[in-house]
Amino acid sequence: MAKTSSKCGACGNEMTFRYRSMPEWNIEGDLCGACYSQKLTEHYIAPDRRDVTKR
Repeated sequence: MAKTSSKCGACGNEMTFRYRSMPEWNIEGDLCGACYSQKLTEHYIAPDRRDVTKR
């Protein structure tokens, strides 16, 4: 099975694995891994806790 690359709906970079965006994000198309991870962080983690790291 051949993989086809396409463009990320958020940043426009080439991607080999596509992630589906949530409807709440209002993004057309699929996302690359970096953009998907960033959007998950924005969606689920409160803004005041984003800089906190596990110790």
